[in-house]
Amino acid sequence: MRKTSLVSAVTLLSLMIFGAAGGTSAAGAQGSRAAAGFAGPARDTGARHGGRGTGPAYTSRNWDGYITYDSSEGKDFNGVQATWTQPTVTCPKPSAWTVFWVGLDGWFDDTVEQGGTSARCVDGVPQYMAWWEMYPTNAITTVFSINPGDKMSASVVYESSTKTFEITVTDLTSGQNLKKDKVCASGLTCDRSSADVITEDVGKFGSDKFFPLADYGSMKYNGVSITDVHDNIGGISDSNWSDGSVTEESGGVTYATVSGLNTAGNGFTTTWQHE
Repeated sequence: MRKTSLVSAVTLLSLMIFGAAGGTSAAGAQGSRAAAGFAGPARDTGARHGGRGTGPAYTSRNWDGYITYDSSEGKDFNGVQATWTQPTVTCPKPSAWTVFWVGLDGWFDDTVEQGGTSARCVDGVPQYMAWWEMYPTNAITTVFSINPGDKMSASVVYESSTKTFEITVTDLTSGQNLKKDKVCASGLTCDRSSADVITEDVGKFGSDKFFPLADYGSMKYNGVSITDVHDNIGGISDSNWSDGSVTEESGGVTYATVSGLNTAGNGFTTTWQHE
């Protein structure tokens, strides 16, 4: 697995402009004192000996969870879906932030099409939101508030006829949902080279630094369903593709760990370790 490069200063500048002008970024929705952040590609990736699933184990500075991929590293996937129960978080630092999501891309490339839930500490108070993002086109864009304990469902589906990514996040407890149909921005490829179910440490705009990771305890993803370009549908460990576990680890610090897959090969748990 090759390492994903850092986004260019030009991209970061455009994202900051979007966050300032768009009015629906995480910063805009949750107060001017909260700095803007983004979910995005896996950073500082590496390999470990022995996998947690049927495939190898990897590390990343900001991702924790599972990826699926094909040997071609090409346009291999058309969809990914999962459910989870939004965990309660505590704030080890006033600005701690954790997001939970499903999406396509981000392991081999610098684009990610994603949607999920956010647990963000603003002045030490947790705020819970549903969000979507087409990285690097826009920032984390929150849409509606959720509550800890709400059962959530999220999916990203590529529609080949319209060349759009349909990002859906549904609060199955309250009935609220967001649905965005987005095309890959001009100049980007959006390869669909990986399908991802990830707990992520949010990055800070304008730097290679990250917010402290909000303490979410443990979080279980269930019912993961992946669709490839040949219309094969299966879980993470399906024989039509390869899978790999990703542990959030960097510089000798383990920020979060990931369990092995469940017996059905369509679920796992991520566990907070360090801010």
